[in-house]
Amino acid sequence: MMKEFTYEKWIIPQNADARRINFGGGDGRSFASAYRISDRSQMMKLAEDVNNGISYSGFYFCLDCDIDMEGMEWTPIGYCIRPYEKREFSGIFYGGGYAVRNFSVENQGNRSAGLFGYVEYAVIQNLKVMDFIIHNGIDVGGVIGNSETSTITDCYAEGRIESGSANAGGIVGIASNSRVENSASSVLMNVNQGHTAGGLCGLAQSNSRFVNCESRGKVAAKNMAGAGGFVGSIKDCTVENCHAKAGVICLECGNAGGFGGSGRNCTIDLCTASGDVHAGSEEMSSSAGGFIGFTNGVLTRCIASGSVRKDGDYGAAGGFAGDVSRASIYWCYSCGRSVASEGRVGGFAGMAHCNEGSTNIENCYTLNEVSSFNEKMTKAGGFIGEMKRGANANAAITTCYSFGNVSANFNGFTSAQSTGNILDCVWRRDDGGGINQYMTDGRDVPNLSTEQFGDESIFIGMGWNFVDEDNAWYYVNGINPRRPHLNGLPVILAL
Repeated sequence: MMKEFTYEKWIIPQNADARRINFGGGDGRSFASAYRISDRSQMMKLAEDVNNGISYSGFYFCLDCDIDMEGMEWTPIGYCIRPYEKREFSGIFYGGGYAVRNFSVENQGNRSAGLFGYVEYAVIQNLKVMDFIIHNGIDVGGVIGNSETSTITDCYAEGRIESGSANAGGIVGIASNSRVENSASSVLMNVNQGHTAGGLCGLAQSNSRFVNCESRGKVAAKNMAGAGGFVGSIKDCTVENCHAKAGVICLECGNAGGFGGSGRNCTIDLCTASGDVHAGSEEMSSSAGGFIGFTNGVLTRCIASGSVRKDGDYGAAGGFAGDVSRASIYWCYSCGRSVASEGRVGGFAGMAHCNEGSTNIENCYTLNEVSSFNEKMTKAGGFIGEMKRGANANAAITTCYSFGNVSANFNGFTSAQSTGNILDCVWRRDDGGGINQYMTDGRDVPNLSTEQFGDESIFIGMGWNFVDEDNAWYYVNGINPRRPHLNGLPVILAL
């Protein structure tokens, strides 16, 4: 069933009837009388019209069947050449669950590229884009290169992107003031010399919103500002119930994360990242995290379950977040096999800091094993490598724990260089089993044995909330070893 969307900007062109030529029927004025598209010549007609300046603002299009483009070199529907020259599609395109497949987009240079190059005040719904390959373009996505003030819903993309683009994403390269919902991608991406790369979206900005989406595949980036399994960079956006299952390799890049490379002034809730992250830069101060590389946003009820490896002395690496600055992270955990780095490294976060405002991490935990390629590294800990705050700033870690094994020369919870408040936090030692045996902590954060972690009364005595109606913590039968878990989040039963 076609969803109803309206935008005030939509204007019906007076000479619309003359544009029915070469479509398969309909007058485009409603969903019931939509222009019909049933072969590739009709898709080409749409692209030709839009690229010649006909936006089809407010007009409806429907696919009647799968369309095989037969390996043709495709000219995208619309384009945007920054900052001023553009040809937009502004209609409603309903895919009906059908697929447009088997095409390539070549050498778009400074133009946006995808099945649709540029859309503005448009709706793209229930469409599959399959078996495509895109080479180059300023903003590149399987469905849309550049989306401005548009809605993308119930869409799927599967193919390859090999590009030197500024922003590359499996579904959309750049999304501004747009909504993406109930959509998924499975794209192999190999991009370089650009800005952002993400499994589903490259750059999300300007109040865009992502709901109930998923990315798979692989993101390989080089010489980029950021890369993530779901999104390369998020700015001033909201993300809810989205999941990244794409591995990330980011070399000579800025920030890399299993979900997002960076998240600035964003809100992310109920999201997960399960792909492994490998980031490396010998020259740049880059950050890598199992969930996000860098953030100054608000992250709640999120999980990172991939391993993290960061090469290079600069920057920070963490099982959940690499670098946390003026951010709030609540009710999150990381449970990947390991996190390793030459620089600052922690099981949950590599570094948390603020020169103004506040940084807060509360009700979080990590199961990650922590190690380094530089065993003399002192800014390393089971939970966080280093926490810093300015004279007029606040930084606090409250009711959190680290449970994984930590390299012998590191700190149980955090390093001695850390400043700020660490309240009611603990880390695991095991005097008999060799787990973190003889480990100390730079800030004298207390430790518990593996057996003590299974004793609820100890945590209640520390003030942890196990009993109220909105309790954060509880014990789950079957977790081995026994330890507190966050209420309402999926459970990892064993290390």
